[in-house]
Amino acid sequence: MADNKCSNRIQLTSKTQMFLIVLCWAVYTVAYFGRYSYTSNVVPIQKYYGVGKDEFALATTFFFFAYGAGQLINGILCRRYNMKFMIFGSLAISAVINAAVFFGLPFIYIKYVWLVNGLCQSILWASLIRILSCYLDVKHMKTAVIFMSTTVSAGTLVIYGASALFALFDGFKYSFLLAAVCMVIISAIWFIYFPVITKNARLENAPVRKDSDNAGADAESNENPDGNISVNASDNSKNKNVFLNAFFWIVTLFSLFAILTNYAKDGLTTWIPQILKEQYDLTDSLSIILTLVLPVFGVCGALFAVFFNKVIKNFTDLLGIFFTLAALSIFGIVLLFKTDYWYFVLILFGIINMFMHGANNVITSMFPLSVGEKHNAGLLAGVLNGACYIGSTLSQYLIAMIASAGGWGSVMNVLLYSCIGMSALAFILFVVRQTAARKKFGSIGKDL
Repeated sequence: MADNKCSNRIQLTSKTQMFLIVLCWAVYTVAYFGRYSYTSNVVPIQKYYGVGKDEFALATTFFFFAYGAGQLINGILCRRYNMKFMIFGSLAISAVINAAVFFGLPFIYIKYVWLVNGLCQSILWASLIRILSCYLDVKHMKTAVIFMSTTVSAGTLVIYGASALFALFDGFKYSFLLAAVCMVIISAIWFIYFPVITKNARLENAPVRKDSDNAGADAESNENPDGNISVNASDNSKNKNVFLNAFFWIVTLFSLFAILTNYAKDGLTTWIPQILKEQYDLTDSLSIILTLVLPVFGVCGALFAVFFNKVIKNFTDLLGIFFTLAALSIFGIVLLFKTDYWYFVLILFGIINMFMHGANNVITSMFPLSVGEKHNAGLLAGVLNGACYIGSTLSQYLIAMIASAGGWGSVMNVLLYSCIGMSALAFILFVVRQTAARKKFGSIGKDL
């Protein structure tokens, strides 16, 4: 993971770098159209095809399993990709799959094509992070962190909003058509403009971010101005094995946070329309419309993560705060769940989603991009995003099973105890790091 291999060859202008950021943002945003076209219609699909929660969840379970496994593979291989063709092909195949569902693909085959959809889309995140880490300078890297942190929320907001509108006219399949059309358009734009703005340079020869002015300062510091977790340059050269050990445990730790983050984030995104319908007898369309609260809060969470990182430099501390606040919100839902105050419950769901989006942004964007000069950001993003989608995979089928066995209250209790556990872990690591700093136990303790 330690070899970024981005050597100088070309220098993109500021305008070109901004265009590249927007283009990468558009690619990943429309990708969410193509994956949430199914989950945004949880109630209409079950009704139309006459299937239960477990059968519905198989397709999303297949998708997230393939996506999570593909993250690791593509994180390793993305250094070798021709980005023009790989990203174009990923979007194009996903578009064809969505179009197939629109044109009447039998339900029995949807889980299999959604598995292929997950494999195709798993190419995107690691590749895009790799591109950004190699082609952007420090100033534009900070802009990229903010832009890319909003892709999930923006994509979710659009596809859920469109699905709610289509549900009013019993036309949920138009969500799949919308996703297919948007992905075809963006894939064509990528295919035409990416080689133009990068002058056909291979990614391995793209420029390193320009931060020579800060190189000396960063070499003497354990935390750079962006708040990333790192070790001293001197420690790296003298104790390479210790550094690799430290970084391995840091990535392992972040992976644990990632699993629970997406278990909560994607689990709630998928099942809240069903929760609202079953708990409060709301209509299909209204339950989907109300779910739009989640991506709205999600955008705020992603931006909060960037803002709070200016004050809370250590990423594990920041994650601990997010999980603590999420646990308090879940506890509020547990208290209100059997009342008629569904609007308060909905707001608390939005707040939970806000904190989980913030945590997701720290894990999959801010951390990989902040260490992109010393490590392969594409591989790191692939590993951590893969861990996220282990959580997503678990959330689809496990939540359906827990809800079927013990009701939605049991689902919330599992989430509550899980968040409390991760908050406790973050607090323990904070104490260990403070103790290590005082007693000079070395870089591993400080880096946690």
